[in-house]
Amino acid sequence: MEILRDYGLIFIPFALSILYVIEPLFMSKLTNSYESEDQKSLKRKKTMLYRQIKELEMEYDIGNINNKDFTKMRIELKKEVSAIIAQLKSK
Repeated sequence: MEILRDYGLIFIPFALSILYVIEPLFMSKLTNSYESEDQKSLKRKKTMLYRQIKELEMEYDIGNINNKDFTKMRIELKKEVSAIIAQLKSK
């Protein structure tokens, strides 16, 4: 029993120091996966906004939306898309 206790006292600090040294290797992979998920979500949002712009243009062509509302909504959607594109380029 005494031998197990002595080796345990040696093994625990050794294992903790190994984990401390190896931790950055695993953390970088986790961080990269979060970043890639963030980029995927931004790309999806960009696609959705492009679709909204296209639908807005179709509604305007049909005559369901007047010119003033169309212009205002289109500018807002384009600003959102521009912000998302800037975020994607910065990463």
